[in-house]
Amino acid sequence: MAEIIVHCEDKAGKEIYTKVIQTALEDLLLGKSIIRVEFIAKEKEPYFILGVLPKPTRKIIKLRDFAEIVEQKKEGDKIIYKLKITDETYVPYLLKKIHVIDQPSRFEIITDSDIDLDMDIYDTSKDFIEKVMDFMNRVFPEGMRIRNNYIDKAIVSIASERPIKPEENEEALKLKEKLETMNTAGYY
Repeated sequence: MAEIIVHCEDKAGKEIYTKVIQTALEDLLLGKSIIRVEFIAKEKEPYFILGVLPKPTRKIIKLRDFAEIVEQKKEGDKIIYKLKITDETYVPYLLKKIHVIDQPSRFEIITDSDIDLDMDIYDTSKDFIEKVMDFMNRVFPEGMRIRNNYIDKAIVSIASERPIKPEENEEALKLKEKLETMNTAGYY
């Protein structure tokens, strides 16, 4: 499970936020993918900052991960490929990258696009970032609709019910820098 640090002046509030963070991590199955979560609650202002340091999760899905070339033939100056789909999960992303001549079934695609089994089809880190943003939405109190998000090695979001002040934004950026420069040896 991720290390959880909550900064809150109210002792009861600190316990509640810690439990909310733990529950949200468990619900979204994120606990093992995250090294550290740090939450700053400024309830009197009000604004909240939530920072997450994930383990490296980037995985590129290649065509070979879910399809195989079962036939190829030359027609004029083009090569026509018949693909057999072995897992439909990433087909929508493939269809955005190629020209489809025919799709006789869910598991067959005929294309005249240049096909390479090592071509990149999808980056799974996009799914992970969406899950982290969902996690953040679950942790922030309701009404905190104004947000700034910073996504890099660490993911940090600041939320408020009113316009965010420059010094509050600076605090969020300092948390992002702190998380990104942490010694993470032993966490992998």
